[in-house]
Amino acid sequence: MKGHSLTIASTFVAALLAGGIAVAGESEQFTRLDANGDGMISMDEAAVDSELTKAWSAIDANQDGQIERAEFSAFEEQEKAKSE
Repeated sequence: MKGHSLTIASTFVAALLAGGIAVAGESEQFTRLDANGDGMISMDEAAVDSELTKAWSAIDANQDGQIERAEFSAFEEQEKAKSE
């Protein structure tokens, strides 16, 4: 029984770590694209990523001409769900 609990705990910790790595990767990508560090991606900053510029209007949910971290994360989640 003790070994079974340890296996469950190990699996849970591994899942948490894997989730944390995915979130960290998304944050790193947003940070890389947000060249001036203002917390938003401008169209000029997005120019380095053709996929991002193609999907710009879908990602910029509030259509303010900037992509905020929340908009970027929501788009990433949608793309991730499509690939599963």
